[in-house]
Amino acid sequence: MQSYQKLEERFGQIMALKQIDSLLDWDKSVLMPEAGVEQRARQLEVLNLKIHEMQTDPKVGEWLAATDGKNLSPWQAANLRVMEWLYTHATAVPADLVARKMSQETRTEVIWRKARAEDDFSIVEKELASLLSIVREHAAAKAEKLGTCKYGALMDSYAPGMSVADVDAAFDDVAAFLPSFIDEVLATQQEPLPLGAPFDVNTQQKLCQQVCNLIGFTPDWGRLDVSLHPFSSGIGNDVRITTRYKEEDFTDAMQGVAHEAGHGFYDRFTPAEWQHQPVGASQNMGMAIHESQSLSIDMQLGRSLEYWQFMAPHVQKAFGRNDAALSPENLHRHVTRVSRSFIRVEADEVTYPAHVILRYRLEKAMVEGKLDVKDLPAAWMESFRTLIGTTPPSNRLGCLQDIHWYFGAFGYFPAYALGAFIAAQMADKMKKDIPDVFAQVARGNVGVFTGWLKDNVQAKACLMTPPDLVRDTTGKPFSTYYFKKHVTERYLGKTYEGSEPCPATSAHAAPRRA
Repeated sequence: MQSYQKLEERFGQIMALKQIDSLLDWDKSVLMPEAGVEQRARQLEVLNLKIHEMQTDPKVGEWLAATDGKNLSPWQAANLRVMEWLYTHATAVPADLVARKMSQETRTEVIWRKARAEDDFSIVEKELASLLSIVREHAAAKAEKLGTCKYGALMDSYAPGMSVADVDAAFDDVAAFLPSFIDEVLATQQEPLPLGAPFDVNTQQKLCQQVCNLIGFTPDWGRLDVSLHPFSSGIGNDVRITTRYKEEDFTDAMQGVAHEAGHGFYDRFTPAEWQHQPVGASQNMGMAIHESQSLSIDMQLGRSLEYWQFMAPHVQKAFGRNDAALSPENLHRHVTRVSRSFIRVEADEVTYPAHVILRYRLEKAMVEGKLDVKDLPAAWMESFRTLIGTTPPSNRLGCLQDIHWYFGAFGYFPAYALGAFIAAQMADKMKKDIPDVFAQVARGNVGVFTGWLKDNVQAKACLMTPPDLVRDTTGKPFSTYYFKKHVTERYLGKTYEGSEPCPATSAHAAPRRA
């Protein structure tokens, strides 16, 4: 046990430093003056080098090798598994490469903000090319250590337990399903009444804080702010989310709050006694599971009629209106309206996976050296036309819209669609466990929905591997079936004719030892 105790002490320190890094990153996006970018880049570089140094210390490898998992409790054994995974990823990459990547990420992100504002890809093209070159080095180093392909090595940080072949199969299945399904929905859906813009931003901010309170994201431990791109960070009693506001559509900010609050709940409700260890950090489950929690709140809950039956009176009171445009039915039609829109974070839940599949295929091609940065804008336009059936009018609505590539997060995008598929699978099981769950939501008991997620997912933190968690929670292996079933029922009002996967066997997959 002595070696394990040393690991807990070391990783406890690492976790604290990572939480400091998260707070500095939050400040950079929410409060920091633009002129502070170089200073912040240096701070983050030094901090991340220290984290890397502590995590790759040869003593850590010795302690891992000396620890006998048979003598540990289930939570300790899971903690050891996550430590091994983190150690393998960290030791795969030399410290100088970590420093170069971190520094280039900070520069590229700041320049991206200018390029996006001016709708000029050329402003950031050179910096993104430099970052991609470093990312490819990073991927090659990890691939050699993990024994996988370059893109798979990057994706393992965000969707552990999923191979590129797994993702290709899931995405090809959904990409084949969506085009005709989108056409059918567009031909039959009822158009909502205009909401009646503009909507005062200050009023929206007060409403969104109220929404946080109503769904249980309370200010005693959760904070809501504004940023260019909504995000969530923090853990335990200090969780921070952001959204953004548009005068023409208050539901955009409300759905942003619901999405990020879903992330925030996961960060909040992992077991308090393990939040200082890797097994208690929800991010270590990978972002596919994390996105399943945000998309459960944003899409499964937040786009249901019952949710808007509960929320509509609060919306009406906030804006001092009680007309047909702000009725529960019209608000529901508004948030479930399917369109060939250009922005991923504003996309409806039907076309949303297509936005992700596009990004996945493009970034995989870039990492594999099959697509140069200079050709990205044109490739984006062609892929968008193929998958979604239209072409963005500008790069600001195209390859400049997301922050991820510009801060080096290659391999992240698959997690969004995987999360949507897992959210549908979990919601299907929730409705079987609690048949009147949405009827309770309509009466204001949102906690019955969020509580199921807390008990079945969030409280388990990293106790299981992601594939095992899906099997344990739903009784079935991961499948795209439930997403197709969900959207068919919600958007066409009919039964999906596909075959449900067989129940999971009692034997879970072997624990992952990276």
